[in-house]
Amino acid sequence: MQMGPWGMLLMHLPQIAIAERSYADLGFLNTKNKGFLRKDNSLKTVYESLKSDLKRLEEMTRGTNSIGTTVANVSNQLCQFITARIQLIDFYERMYNMSTNSKIMKHQELLQCIEGIVECHLLSCSHLALTAIKTSLTLECEILIQLMKAQVEVQNWRFLPTLMALYGAQARMSAWERTLQSKESWKLGFSATFLKANQQPALYQWLVKLRSAILAKCSLYFHTTLSQQASSGEMRSIVTKQGVDYYHKIQSFQRKHDVLAVLIIFDSRGTENSGSGYRHPGRGADMPPSFPVVVCCPNTFMQKSLVHLDNIQTKIKERHAELLTMDKVIYHKCTKDLCTYAFHNTDPRMTLVIAFENGKQRDKETHITSFMTDLSMHIRCNKVYECLKLSNMTDNKNDKAKVDLGLLEEDDEFEEFPAEDWTAKDEDSEDISVWEDNWDDDDVEDDFNQQLRAQLEKQKAGETTKES
Repeated sequence: MQMGPWGMLLMHLPQIAIAERSYADLGFLNTKNKGFLRKDNSLKTVYESLKSDLKRLEEMTRGTNSIGTTVANVSNQLCQFITARIQLIDFYERMYNMSTNSKIMKHQELLQCIEGIVECHLLSCSHLALTAIKTSLTLECEILIQLMKAQVEVQNWRFLPTLMALYGAQARMSAWERTLQSKESWKLGFSATFLKANQQPALYQWLVKLRSAILAKCSLYFHTTLSQQASSGEMRSIVTKQGVDYYHKIQSFQRKHDVLAVLIIFDSRGTENSGSGYRHPGRGADMPPSFPVVVCCPNTFMQKSLVHLDNIQTKIKERHAELLTMDKVIYHKCTKDLCTYAFHNTDPRMTLVIAFENGKQRDKETHITSFMTDLSMHIRCNKVYECLKLSNMTDNKNDKAKVDLGLLEEDDEFEEFPAEDWTAKDEDSEDISVWEDNWDDDDVEDDFNQQLRAQLEKQKAGETTKES
């Protein structure tokens, strides 16, 4: 029996559903995907194959009759959706490669890239049957835009724009979470999963992890401003919910290794509207210092002598090109003041500086280099970006996996998450598991497939009634 237009379209839905499940499970950086017996079986290749099949279906059905025209339109818009997915896979691959190869995250480039994807597909997937996947695609892209904006603004030390971008990301993530909860609610049964909260897809969990990392970075760069709005106890309680307290780690290192001070200096040359707080637009712009102190631990260090700050500023200017490479810690020994300065950039305009006395401990430089390198990597969120690939592991049986994911540090001195709690926490302190996954690999007819099939069947029935 010859298959009609609707049958041919419905035949492709299970494969789209499987691809979407793999995408939501961060499968786009893996080369092996179950169920696809192809030589090159990456998820990107699967999407490209589906796109070719849908294009052929569109050509076969266009202009035949009203039903064929509808099927052709839906096929065309599914091709648009798959094109957007392929572009997003390229975006995530670019993000991952940037974090592993150069270690320097060019967030402005990433922001322009994701904004280009959104602009390209602004009017895509307009058919009513595709409303659900259009909503999901839009929310994912808008979350990425807000997170990249937050990264750009925080590394340029702009308080209010950073805050607004983080709020925008959280608002869209909450909306996306509500749609995910409604989709997953029917899967709960009388089993272990019935007794615990729904586990979200790995992609959503990764976005939560990235937002938490940016929020922790924001809490460090604007610590002086934020600490003026709360007591030290309240501040510590709030920051602890983010999973990592950079300021506390800096304090601990400074005391443990008896260094004079740990500072972060901002290079404000050539920037506008930067600073640690909000400035009313009606007030005239003040002339900021060229190298304001973002963080200083202990706070009394800068009050003792301005000689240190002059030495630090001079060396940042002299070694500016080397610091921008972010590949090594630069030392400067000042015999006149009997101290040594260590420099390492956390961001293009942010320089981490450690000042310590000469000749106290021979191995002090080793500890300082290790600390500065690790701290900078975490502040730049490199380990979170690397999780795009490492999170595809299907087991969490040993601590090595946790170390690779950034959930457990090899050095207890820089432990990002408590050992007894293998979860990242959002700002509402809700546990979000990084590993657990409720997707049923044998269940081809998932919610996406069912909803789209129901919409198309309903439309098919309506058109058949009209023709009869």
